[in-house]
Amino acid sequence: MLTAVAILVVLVAFAVWYMTAMPGERHRGPLQPLGTGDQSLPANLKSHVVAVASEEHNVRRPEALERSARYIEGTLAGFGYAVARQEFEADGVRVRNLEVSRPGPGTGRPRLIVIGAHYDSAQGAVGANDNGSGVAALIELARAFKSVRPGEGLELRLVFYVNEELPWFGTEQMGSLVHASRLHREGREVVAMLSLETIGWYSDSAGSQRYPFPFNLLYPSTGDFIGFVANPRSRNLVRQVVGSFRRYAAFPSEGAVGPESIAGVSWSDQWAYWKFGWPAVMVTDTAPYRYPHYHTLHDTPDKLDYERLARVVKGLEAVTRELAMTPSG
Repeated sequence: MLTAVAILVVLVAFAVWYMTAMPGERHRGPLQPLGTGDQSLPANLKSHVVAVASEEHNVRRPEALERSARYIEGTLAGFGYAVARQEFEADGVRVRNLEVSRPGPGTGRPRLIVIGAHYDSAQGAVGANDNGSGVAALIELARAFKSVRPGEGLELRLVFYVNEELPWFGTEQMGSLVHASRLHREGREVVAMLSLETIGWYSDSAGSQRYPFPFNLLYPSTGDFIGFVANPRSRNLVRQVVGSFRRYAAFPSEGAVGPESIAGVSWSDQWAYWKFGWPAVMVTDTAPYRYPHYHTLHDTPDKLDYERLARVVKGLEAVTRELAMTPSG
């Protein structure tokens, strides 16, 4: 009996370590001021959220969805990108993913780093945090990476997905699945994917953070951090991403590895890349486990914390630069 108990204790300890052990130290204490060159970032992020997510925008509201898509296209074109469209039909409406890329040097077919965010809102929701915050962050990352060239044998792709929300999630009309399926058909290899999903709401109040079991036993109850979530196959990537974020960003962060059967683990575009065995991580403020306006008409641009979102974006910029400069091998 004692042997059985000891084995059980060891297995539980190993499971906890496997799910939660992340490199680096979680930031504690006051946030550092933004750098001189980053003072406009919060205002930039807010202007993007206002433009993309001030009204319900999805296939049920196609005119609003088109306005969001055109804003993203126009802004990226203004940075000097050639914006690629991946068009398809959903419920009789012509919709599209939008993509820009930064290839590195070298011949042959480069391995891909994909950073993505969906720009549609849930039905009956405005979608400022879900997912105007992710879209705004990705637009500003696109601005930052216009002058960055990845390492040899790598290519950075920034993708704005349509149709992440129900009723399209998990179907052939889900934008990220359309994108990942095309890459698979073309024989491409994705070495890292980050899904920016609902990243703009934070609270310093005790009890502001909830989780599904068993994460509720392992993580803090204050929703002041950005989370990085992976499935077991993506454990190495999430550890690399969290370690990089903690080196460069003085902002609270948590990382977790969990099976896709746990509620919330697979609830975003990283799921589409997991389908093909590629490593992918969701970056999130944990959405319904923290945000009181999730999937409602109250999810409006005035609710977001753009100062904290700006610090998350700067951290993600450093993470992506490190991923993109890692030699392919």
